[in-house]
Amino acid sequence: MKKKKILRKILFITVILLLFLFLGGSYYMGTLVVDGSTQLVTNEDTKDVSESFWEKYGISYETFQNTYEIKPLAIPSSFEGHTIPGDLIYSPEASKNTVVLVHGLGGNRYTNYPVAEFFLKNGYNVITYDQRSSGENKAQKTTFGYWEKYDLMDCVSYAREKGLGDTIGIWGTSFGGATAVQAAACENTQDNLSFLILDCPVSSMEWMIEEEMRQMDTGLPLSYLMFWGNLVNRIKLGFSYGDADCTKAAENIRIPTLVINSEADEVTPYFMGKDIYDSLGGARKELWTVPDSKHTDMWLDHNREYCEKVLSLLNEKAD
Repeated sequence: MKKKKILRKILFITVILLLFLFLGGSYYMGTLVVDGSTQLVTNEDTKDVSESFWEKYGISYETFQNTYEIKPLAIPSSFEGHTIPGDLIYSPEASKNTVVLVHGLGGNRYTNYPVAEFFLKNGYNVITYDQRSSGENKAQKTTFGYWEKYDLMDCVSYAREKGLGDTIGIWGTSFGGATAVQAAACENTQDNLSFLILDCPVSSMEWMIEEEMRQMDTGLPLSYLMFWGNLVNRIKLGFSYGDADCTKAAENIRIPTLVINSEADEVTPYFMGKDIYDSLGGARKELWTVPDSKHTDMWLDHNREYCEKVLSLLNEKAD
């Protein structure tokens, strides 16, 4: 009997130790997933814009700066207290209409300048700013729009407070599209907005991370990595992958919205823009899909139609 009791104790202790080892190892794996998926870029990565970028978009940075009045911004963040670096670029026309531009992952506020020029020529002031961990924005963690939305909301509030908000809209591209959706879905911000433009928007944090894990081919089951990544994300950062789902957020958006995407996009596949479009709560919405452009290249490949679609939305607001 004593031997059986001893064996049971040994077995029990062994099971407990193995359980702790499993849980500890799993938590560690979840931490690796979180750390790898929420710091996708750094300030160092995104501090400069290459000459090839300006050539690709047919714009001279120096000419742009000499043409428009540009006011540097340092907006205090209401979320974490960091500074949101940006530029307020005034339209040549005296205007109280403003659009806030939100760059994608790997970009910074200057990579919005080609699109900014279009809005400036059409009577809109432009606020373009650095997202978290990009350019000069020192806030850490990239969260697929969930934390990023607060910086965007602060930029919208700034435009309103400075008397530049007769009409305020948001244009967001790719990762910035996710930020735009989640900010616009917040009632206090949406009340100050007149339109929303989403260019190849990210719709799902979960899908993007799962795809990243799949490409890494770790040899571990994806479901295991995603479960522990999601759990640790909730523990460490306070939100789950589902909380950052843009299709759910879009249900609360009722302002006129233009969604732009491509059937050939391999970064944010066609279904992402379509899912957001289908989820939008408002009746005034449009999905414009091209068949052939790579990720966010519609501005280059179909520029005339792109501008016509945006102008149609802006003119609708002017009526």
